[in-house]
Amino acid sequence: MLIVLAAVAVWGRVELRLAAVLAGYPAFFALVFALASAPDSLIGAAIVLKAVTAALAAVLVVLSTPYPQVFAQVQRVTPGIVGDALLMTYRATFVLLGKFSNLVRAVRLRAGISRHEPVRAARAGAAAMGGLLLYAIDLSQRDYDVMRLRGYSGRLKVRPMRSRDRSADALLIAGAACALAIAIVWRVDYSALNPYSWIVPPAALVCLGLAALSRRNS
Repeated sequence: MLIVLAAVAVWGRVELRLAAVLAGYPAFFALVFALASAPDSLIGAAIVLKAVTAALAAVLVVLSTPYPQVFAQVQRVTPGIVGDALLMTYRATFVLLGKFSNLVRAVRLRAGISRHEPVRAARAGAAAMGGLLLYAIDLSQRDYDVMRLRGYSGRLKVRPMRSRDRSADALLIAGAACALAIAIVWRVDYSALNPYSWIVPPAALVCLGLAALSRRNS
């Protein structure tokens, strides 16, 4: 499944380096868990690969879909205020991270703090956090005022995006359904299918090769 997702990433023309870094981040925590609980190296490797596979699936959704469209699907199954809060929290997180980075840089340049002065650095850091808190409060109020001026009535409305290539969408859905069916069948009767397990990796590698060839030719 990991190879299939890699093929989807190549075929979807996402930024491969960013996808690999984000998907590999949970591998560290999975490795710690595997070292603590796995009885042998094979099960430990399976734990790490499962974590990376799940992370890569989530990363592909985030990198290939605008975040308003992602949260629009969440809003269908949650109350309006919950979906809107998740969307605005996601947006505000990156805004505040950028602001905090600028604050830390400004404190270092103006105060001349260093690692050799921990007390002074702690005071400057506390001042930066206080400024960030005030900025967050002001940001939330300003965003709410802007939303009210633009007609916010308790629920953000996101228009669904139209597909540019329905045939590609159909192919992707069919491939996902096929992978899900294979996983379910293998889960139900794995003892009978284990002798044929060698077929899956070559098939996934063929998909990866075709995706790479398609990306190079386009």
